[in-house]
Amino acid sequence: MNRFLCPYCQAQLNVGGHLVLSVHCKNGTKGVVLLSDELGNYSADISDNLKFNEGDHIHFHCPACSHSLEYKENKNLARVLKEDKGVESTIVFSAIFGEQSTYQINEERTLTFGEHALRYTDPDWYRKN
Repeated sequence: MNRFLCPYCQAQLNVGGHLVLSVHCKNGTKGVVLLSDELGNYSADISDNLKFNEGDHIHFHCPACSHSLEYKENKNLARVLKEDKGVESTIVFSAIFGEQSTYQINEERTLTFGEHALRYTDPDWYRKN
């Protein structure tokens, strides 16, 4: 069973096939986003009060501890952890609305998903956890 976790409080973030994340918008609006927990599937359900345009930066937060999930090496990316059969990976995904890029990183390899994955091609960016 896949478990997605907050990298700060270790709360489990996935329920019923969705990754549940809190979102804070620049205008002060807050809401919830349900992302598919299947890597490479970019379907999402968004709270009715949230409105995004193509290219908007989304500020993802843990719904349990409210810590920002922004990836410290690149503000256009967000980060969670994934546990699958005892193997832990870092999942880094785009925080830009409409951009499809996801990376699964562990000690053995890095897998990329999405049509925009090549936008982040610095060969060592993902090693700077």
